[in-house]
Amino acid sequence: MTKETYKLFDLAANQLETAIMLFCSGDDKFSVITLAGAADVIFCQLVTRIGQDNFTKIISKEENDPRSIPEVGKDINDTLHINALKHLDPGEDEYVSLDADECALGAILKAIANYNMLEGKNENLINGFRAWAQINLDLKKYNIN
Repeated sequence: MTKETYKLFDLAANQLETAIMLFCSGDDKFSVITLAGAADVIFCQLVTRIGQDNFTKIISKEENDPRSIPEVGKDINDTLHINALKHLDPGEDEYVSLDADECALGAILKAIANYNMLEGKNENLINGFRAWAQINLDLKKYNIN
């Protein structure tokens, strides 16, 4: 086997693309949550590195949340069950209750928000998901723009 070097942005974009394909085809929502969540961690850090506020920091500012950014981020990820699908800490329950469709969609939208700050909103990946969403989602409920 040959060792190669990969750009983390490209790997995260691939994870997000796979998550979107799985979601839009109605397949494994749990993998969607995990893949989109993993991609988002990288996108968040890259957004921060270019000196912009990532999704979590923007939400924290808009809501005037007194908690630290890591606390707000953990709360968002817990709400979407991103952390629950990646970790099982000692003493934690072996079961998780969630709306897999809602959490998968939320994880994708969170990752897209950070991706957009890096690549722009007209990327083919985002346009394809936006087209699917306009046909399949309640646009009054979900802000996909």
